[in-house]
Amino acid sequence: MLGPLFVYCLLGIVCIVAFFKPAIGVIGFYGFVLLDPGWNWRWSLEQGTPYQKYIFVCLALAFALRGFRTQRFAKLAKFGVVALLFFLGLCFVSAQQSIAPAATEFFMSYAWKVVLVVVLAICVLDNPKHITTLLIVAVLAQAYNAYQINLEYFQLGISRYAQRPWGSMGVDNNGYSIITVPVLAASFALGLWEQMGWKKFLYLGISLLQIHQIMLLESRGCMIAAVLLAMIAIWYMPRRDGNVRLIAAVAVMTVLLAGPSVVAEFSSSFASKDERDSSAESRFYLWQAGYRITMDYPVFGVGPNAARSLVPLPEYYDGGLDLNNKALHNLFFDVSTGMGIPAALIYFSFLLVPVVYCWRTYRRHDDRSDLGAARLAVVAGMPAYLLASMFSSGVLFESCYILAIVGYCTMNIDLANADSESEDLDAEENDDNVPDLVA
Repeated sequence: MLGPLFVYCLLGIVCIVAFFKPAIGVIGFYGFVLLDPGWNWRWSLEQGTPYQKYIFVCLALAFALRGFRTQRFAKLAKFGVVALLFFLGLCFVSAQQSIAPAATEFFMSYAWKVVLVVVLAICVLDNPKHITTLLIVAVLAQAYNAYQINLEYFQLGISRYAQRPWGSMGVDNNGYSIITVPVLAASFALGLWEQMGWKKFLYLGISLLQIHQIMLLESRGCMIAAVLLAMIAIWYMPRRDGNVRLIAAVAVMTVLLAGPSVVAEFSSSFASKDERDSSAESRFYLWQAGYRITMDYPVFGVGPNAARSLVPLPEYYDGGLDLNNKALHNLFFDVSTGMGIPAALIYFSFLLVPVVYCWRTYRRHDDRSDLGAARLAVVAGMPAYLLASMFSSGVLFESCYILAIVGYCTMNIDLANADSESEDLDAEENDDNVPDLVA
């Protein structure tokens, strides 16, 4: 009974507030995406309730009633929005000649909504508090899922979701681990930049929970990505507030939590060709198939989500597969085979531009920065996400877009701050030029 009460009250509050503050609607939308109440309270909630759709409708109406007013866009933020919309346009063009209409229709039914929410988010998240709140909500929402996966492991002694789907969308162990990686970056960054003791322990504790969740789900690609994420975060973290000692403690606890099965799974990522298991070895054949399909259909691809029907063919996958379809498990080839090389270049540009910007503007010694955690989350999280997505992928996984939104909104906020400082300087100069009439 408490589950439905919590979910429906939270939904009602978010929808009502979204009418007056669209930024809260965006934050609530992504909170519901990551919390996935239809899964976590599946025994007490009506299945199929479109929680995000209700929030999106309220958000869109509020945005329209405000006269589609947006914050001032930085040049790179304009590029990001145009690039994402152009990518969506190429998806629609490619969909018209799809070789697997049903698979493409499924993809497109979600893709346009994903893109529209990202664009709306970049338009309305216009101050550091919005950005930080978005990261906090994402971390807390995903932390509940990480807690549930950890809890089941300690209750049963095994993690069933290493071998079975998780969530209302039924993503596999690799998929949900990839969804976790960007949020892990957010929890790390918030913990390293937080100066209040209990909050710092909370965020870093959640990070440890998420790391153990990735271990339990036995996703080798995400384990490697988590190592990269940790290396970047540690290198760029502020050297204050006991961060070094806390990170050392998290590292020790991570090693202690990594049991023999996790160590064996992680180590197998670096095994020689003769020692690789069938899953690891098949990745190379899948990537080869993705490359061949891309070269055969370089401009518009074979249709979004449609290349999976070609992968089992012997002309693409050496020796062929006795399957009707097979996913490529690689983000670049998922996009290039489905929508073409131009779409892939545009899509990856959209994801990488915020990383470069946040890296160039990041200052770990700036204690006054309201966006230090946001920049660090993008710098550490996006490369780790892209690495994880080379082993299994999903263009529709929305957690990575949270980092992209944070990056582009940071550009806009920096521009607004620069304009404000310039106006203050002009005002001071004008004051200096006014004659002292009293004297």
